Amino acid sequence: MNEVLTVDEVARYLRVHPMNVQRWCRSGSLPAAKIGRAYRIKKADLDVWWAQRTRLERGEVPNKERQ
Repeated sequence: MNEVLTVDEVARYLRVHPMNVQRWCRSGSLPAAKIGRAYRIKKADLDVWWAQRTRLERGEVPNKERQ
């Protein structure tokens, strides 16, 4: 089963402030589902998002732009 995390759980996992996670969810940068007033993030989506983000920070070109 795919684990689903709250904003606070993601913030603790990444060691950032929960408002940063909220902002990433609101902007669509971090894939999330809004359930009522709260966002929920799949752990698998978070792992993919993190890997893409760290590759960009290292200066690697995403696969889509290599073509």
